Amino acid sequence: MTNLPNKKGTATVKRHPKSPQEKGISFGVKMWIFFMVMFGFLGYSTALSILFGVVGGVAAGFIYAWWHITDIPEQTPASDAQRTLAYVTEQRSKKKGKPDFKR
Repeated sequence: MTNLPNKKGTATVKRHPKSPQEKGISFGVKMWIFFMVMFGFLGYSTALSILFGVVGGVAAGFIYAWWHITDIPEQTPASDAQRTLAYVTEQRSKKKGKPDFKR
């Protein structure tokens, strides 16, 4: 067995991980083709097979992309909501003590 020299001059390509949207698009295209072929086998016309395939592919792509989203959207902390509620309550109690109208 011969030893091959180590090639350090070769360039390696770093591939960024695909986002859920990119994965959803590729999955949607695959599902479009699948649905189109299946509707063709079921005896639908070519135009309806393409149309139903597109609808099924888009729906499947959206569902796949949604299912693989890992980012959690930021939510306002409960403490901010409590402070706001306390402020509104305080303002209302001040108004009750000093009515602006006469009876």
